[in-house]
Amino acid sequence: MVPCQCRHHSSSNSSNNKAGRRRVLSSLAASVMSVVLSGVVPGIVGAEEGSVLLAPSSPVDVIATGDAKKLFNEGRALEMQGNIYAAQRIYTKVTKIVPRFIYGWSNLGNTQVVLGELTTAEESYTTAINLCNENLKEEAQFGVRRCDDLYLLLLNRGSLRMNNGMPKEALQDLEKADALRARPDAIILQNRARARELNGFYSGADRDYTTAISMTANEVNPFWLRSSIVKYQIGDKNGAMDLMKRVENRFPEAPEVRAAYACLLLGVKGDQEAAQRKFLEIPDRQRKNFSDESYLRSVISWPPAMIETLSVVTKAVGEGPSP
Repeated sequence: MVPCQCRHHSSSNSSNNKAGRRRVLSSLAASVMSVVLSGVVPGIVGAEEGSVLLAPSSPVDVIATGDAKKLFNEGRALEMQGNIYAAQRIYTKVTKIVPRFIYGWSNLGNTQVVLGELTTAEESYTTAINLCNENLKEEAQFGVRRCDDLYLLLLNRGSLRMNNGMPKEALQDLEKADALRARPDAIILQNRARARELNGFYSGADRDYTTAISMTANEVNPFWLRSSIVKYQIGDKNGAMDLMKRVENRFPEAPEVRAAYACLLLGVKGDQEAAQRKFLEIPDRQRKNFSDESYLRSVISWPPAMIETLSVVTKAVGEGPSP
């Protein structure tokens, strides 16, 4: 699995809250090199399977008011403090009081993701997306805010779907998010690159990773490891090694970095001894994972070229891959 990165939503129009709404919540893990990543309000199954769609008896709520606003802000404060269980209880109350409030559902989904409740989180995100789409179909009125961040909702659901065994659907969400964003967005690009990887579209993944890196070039980020791995898969071995050196310098003790670097030492440099030494730097218990092909394919989702090269290294050190 891969980390799901969720962006927060606020019911205010202020610039400060807008910035807060774009803050990334790393809900399942801190980096892409790490191994990962309630009941829903009763309703009628909507047009999108898994959503909660309530009868459209009133306009969609983009901004909470009255008691719902107070509760929603309380939930946001609890969430920012890390009290996720309490925040989830508050957001659930909000969805009951104002079932057509978009961000009650989206923020509930955020807390569900953090707590590992991925199926119900997807239902919450889908409900928020359906409400946002419904709002955008309503006639615009002067001074009345519309749902202006559908791309964020799609980003969150797409990120979640990558962690919930839905790579094809995840990619669809992230393609839509990118189109709606209409300009390069590093977080969307990172997530779409990963989704493209999971669907076997390595060239497209490489383009997305490269653009995302160009937007964050002054700081080595964990997703650079994935970019290096993809470059190796498509045959850009020098590009893969250049990135890997910077990743290894930034995260020298990460087991996946050591394993990947060992692959490149063999596959790019042809240095079998250096590759074996690097691989054996991984602590024994963690190193066993990299001899397990199911771990490589299903957990950290390495592409075929990396798995094939690593198998040469593991066999050489007497820890051949298990099927």
